[in-house]
Amino acid sequence: MDTSIDRLLALVRRELGAADARVLSADEDAGSDPREVSCRLADGRGVLARFDEPPVDRAAKQRRLEILTSTFDAVVEEEPGSRRPRPAVASSLHEELVALCSRASAINAFIIDANSPVVWGAAFPEGVVAQPPLASSPRVAEAPANDEGLAEGSLAVLSRAAIHAVRGWPDLGALRKGKHVRKIERAGRGPLLAHSFASIYLVVLVFDAQFDELRAERAVIEALGRIERLVLALPPLDPDPFEGAGAMRMRKPKKR
Repeated sequence: MDTSIDRLLALVRRELGAADARVLSADEDAGSDPREVSCRLADGRGVLARFDEPPVDRAAKQRRLEILTSTFDAVVEEEPGSRRPRPAVASSLHEELVALCSRASAINAFIIDANSPVVWGAAFPEGVVAQPPLASSPRVAEAPANDEGLAEGSLAVLSRAAIHAVRGWPDLGALRKGKHVRKIERAGRGPLLAHSFASIYLVVLVFDAQFDELRAERAVIEALGRIERLVLALPPLDPDPFEGAGAMRMRKPKKR
C-alpha cells in the first residue's frame, strides 16, 4: 500500500476518532454496519472508518471523511509507479493544514507570504490555486479570480475572496518590516483569521459562517510552531514561474 494511503488512513483514525480505517477495493461493497462510514476515492477505491459503537453524529463523521479523502485524490496513484510521491515535508504540511481546519471548524487553511503571489500550502487547494501541488514542490500560483459557474458560498469562492482580502491589508507592509500580524475579519464573503510567522508568512483560516474565535485561536497557536518548521523546510525547487521564491528564513533588519 502506498505511503499516501497510509497517511490518509492514519489521518482518518485521528480526526474521526475511529477504531480502525482501511481501504476498500473498487468492487468491494462497504456494507451497512451502523458502526461504519465510508466513501469512494476518485480512482474507485474506498475508505472505510469503523467505530467501536455506532457514532451519534454519523452525518458529521461522514462529511468529515468525505472532506479528508477528497484532499488526497490528487496524490493517490492511479497505477503503481505512475507518479513520484511528494516530499515528506510537503505532505506533512498539507496534513497539518487539514487537521487545523478540523480543529478550528474552518472550511480551508492556506499559507501565503507578503512578497509573492504564491500559495505555499492549502488544506483544500482545488479551485483556489492555479494548479495542484507539483510532485517536487508544493508552491502554486494563486488562481485567477474567475468564479463563473461556482456557487456563491462555495469553498473555492470563499477561499479566493479571503486571499484577495488578505492581499489588500495595509498590515502586510508592517509584516514586511518584521512586525507580527494577527487579525480577524468578521465581515465580507467569508470570515477569516490570520496569524503571521517567520517574518513574511501568514497562515489564514477561512470560515463559511461566524466562528468560535477562542477555539480557532487555540488551534492556530497550537499548530503554528509545526507549520513554521514545515514551511521553512520546504525545498526551493521548480523556480518557474517565480524565480528564486524558495522558502527560507528571513533575517530581521538591523536596528539603526
